[in-house]
Amino acid sequence: MWSGGALRNYRGVRRRSFLASVLIVDDHPAVRRALRAAFERQPGFTVCGEAEDGFEAISKAKRLAPDLIVLDLRMPVMDGLEAARELKRLFPRVPLMMLTCYHSSAAEKQALASGVTAVFSKPDGMQNLIWQARAVLMPS
Repeated sequence: MWSGGALRNYRGVRRRSFLASVLIVDDHPAVRRALRAAFERQPGFTVCGEAEDGFEAISKAKRLAPDLIVLDLRMPVMDGLEAARELKRLFPRVPLMMLTCYHSSAAEKQALASGVTAVFSKPDGMQNLIWQARAVLMPS
């Protein structure tokens, strides 16, 4: 699922480093830019692509094979829930993170039922998103 190679740390011991590719899906360009910047500032992540709706997300996921897909709940053409169901059908092992403007238990239940791994509220901040992304990519 992850790409990467063996590296040596400062003591010469081999360790494995991984770079997770992320597909960002949101209809607002400013949100996509902020998400891209947040992921690219962190070690271990690279943004492989962006999409502005669920339909485009499915197309790009087929072409790019990301390790993680972060998608907005409300989008035109195909919303996040519909896209999540199709993405999970096509890529059952790829974790999906759903972004919402307002965290509600009803939206969270719908998202989880659609195959989403984790639900994240945009007002929670980017650091929390990165923490959650690491958690879904490296389950204990």
